[in-house]
Amino acid sequence: MKKLICSVLALIMVLSFAGCAGNEEGSTPSENKVDTPSSGNAPVVAEGYVFNYKGTKIPVNENFAPILKALGDPKSYDEKPSCAFNGKDKTYFYGSFYVATYPDGDNDYVSSVWFVDDSVATDEGITIGSAKADVEKAYGADGFNGTNAYIMTKGSSRLTIIMKDDVVSSIQYDAVTK
Repeated sequence: MKKLICSVLALIMVLSFAGCAGNEEGSTPSENKVDTPSSGNAPVVAEGYVFNYKGTKIPVNENFAPILKALGDPKSYDEKPSCAFNGKDKTYFYGSFYVATYPDGDNDYVSSVWFVDDSVATDEGITIGSAKADVEKAYGADGFNGTNAYIMTKGSSRLTIIMKDDVVSSIQYDAVTK
C-alpha cells in the first residue's frame, strides 16, 4: 500500500511538473527556461543538491547522456512533446526513483529526480519513512515551510522533502527556474 501511495504521489508530481500552466500565451520557450549548463557535452556538476545512486551523481541541470550511460537501461521510459521547450520531455524509471529531463538543443538535461520508496537515500541518509527529527538533524529546521514540507534551495537546485505525520513521504530534487 505504501508503494502504491508513493507511486501515485510521484505520478502527480510528474503531471504537475509537465503542465503548461507556466507557459503563458505569447511567451517563448526560452522565457520559461531552466538554468542550463554552459557546455552541452562537458560534465558540469553545479553547486547544489545532488542525488547519488550507486556512485553515479545525478545533479539537476546536468546533461543526462553520460548519466544515462552510467545508470544503464531504465525499467520504463516515457516521452512527450515539451510544452516549454523545443523537443521532448522524457521520464526514466529506475525502480526506486524517477529522472525527468528537458530538451535543450541536441541534449537532454535533468529537470528532476524523485524517490518512490525507501531503498534510496539522500547523501545525508534521509529516505522515505525517515522521521522529522532526522530531517532536521540532517538539514536544519530553517527549510521547514510551517505545514508539511522542507524546501531548501542551493545553487540551481531545490530539494523538497514532504512530511506526513512527522514522517517523510516524498523526496524530490528539482531544477530551479529563473
